[in-house]
Amino acid sequence: MNEEELEKDSKKETGIRLYIRSVIFLLGLGLFIWICNFSLIGESYVKDMLAVVHRGYDLNEDGTKMGDKVGFDTVILGASHGRSAIDPKVVDEVLDTNSVNLCIPGETVKDSYYLLLEAAKTNDIKRVILDVDYQYYLGDQTGAGFDRAFIYYQLPWNSYVKWKYMIEDSNTLDVRNAISMRNNYKFSPDYIRENVKYKLTVNNHRNIHKLRETDGQGPYMGKGFYYIPHFPFNENFGDCHTYDFDKKVHKVPRKNFEKIKKFCDDNGIELICAYAPIPNESRARIDINKVHETMSNFFKEYNANFIDFNMLDSSILDCSKDGYLDAEGHMCGEFADKYSLVLSNSIKSLQVETCEELTDEIYGKVN
Repeated sequence: MNEEELEKDSKKETGIRLYIRSVIFLLGLGLFIWICNFSLIGESYVKDMLAVVHRGYDLNEDGTKMGDKVGFDTVILGASHGRSAIDPKVVDEVLDTNSVNLCIPGETVKDSYYLLLEAAKTNDIKRVILDVDYQYYLGDQTGAGFDRAFIYYQLPWNSYVKWKYMIEDSNTLDVRNAISMRNNYKFSPDYIRENVKYKLTVNNHRNIHKLRETDGQGPYMGKGFYYIPHFPFNENFGDCHTYDFDKKVHKVPRKNFEKIKKFCDDNGIELICAYAPIPNESRARIDINKVHETMSNFFKEYNANFIDFNMLDSSILDCSKDGYLDAEGHMCGEFADKYSLVLSNSIKSLQVETCEELTDEIYGKVN
């Protein structure tokens, strides 16, 4: 073997060693990140919700199966208002369904679309109830950019929805957050010990009943309903879009609502868009009539069933502040069950009459 061939073999061997070292480094880095994620960050209740969705039923607090049906035929989507306003138990009693509430605080219209896709993977969905809080439709909705990964981070890597989310939103989302929510790491030894213990024991018993969730005032009562007990009424609005009543629907929620509508139409899913009522005392502060006009015109463009329960006749449901936690409209549990009954009966009426006929009957005069 001549000197030139020896040099060539040496370079080839060096290249192979460098390749092996690179692979070992990446594997080691991946293992390190996995260990950090497993021990230093608690699981979001989103993961518990997704586990229940794919199982097709929730569990009672004692671990027994909740209800007789397997597979959710009705999915409730929206943000924190819908979470505390719509009780699947009431919906099921009226409509003979098996429903699940996937409303999550901060859930944008975009998030709702991807959660719908994820739920549809393992469930034969017949109806979607979309809680349409105007604060997620009006005003500037381009915020939350690169650091937003709360929901799609929780999706499993073998889900096509996670990859679809990452690819379609790669221009606005930091893909690194799909790998590690490093900003949420906690290094307390007690926290790490309890977190690891929880993760090692919870997998076969995930449910949405009294979840480990501490960002609010009430427990989850099963199937995603967040029951808020009575607290002193908070007069303040907390959202930056609260007074954007005179704006058009922003292009970002518009685009994602179009995706939801198309998916429902293509798959024979009934779509109900419902605006849960806010307290009577808050309506004048935001000019609820202008909000109603903007939202109604928007949904008419897409021939979507839209019921604005802020327009509801007061004889059907009294929306005084006694039934709410705050001026924004987060309902307390007892009042939420009353609203859920009115909502469910309204949906039932749509089986025999048009949405326009229904709203003509139930809308009253708003002061």
